[in-house]
Amino acid sequence: MRTSRFGKSLATLTAATAVALGASLITAPTASAVGGSACTKNVKNHNMMVINVGATAYSGPGTSYSKRKRLEWFDNVYVRCYTVKRGTQWYYGDLPRTSKRGWVNATLLQEI
Repeated sequence: MRTSRFGKSLATLTAATAVALGASLITAPTASAVGGSACTKNVKNHNMMVINVGATAYSGPGTSYSKRKRLEWFDNVYVRCYTVKRGTQWYYGDLPRTSKRGWVNATLLQEI
């Protein structure tokens, strides 16, 4: 069976595109952890209490970041700073019963 020059070029182009697309999908960045460097406002260090069942702390200010810890109702979070991301305020602080720090949506916390 004879393949035309156009057919070979098209096959080569298709293969190269598939390889390039596959490589870009494999190396696509994910939301990586950010610490206090994402804070836009330091606050006087203070404790805040979790006021929502099933609250979650994340590795960055937003739900697209990885889950860091599930918080219990009435847990205390020692808040260090905050930022506003897409209209939502996120607190960064020390998480209870662990040496980890994380980000918690401000609507899930109450000052104590």
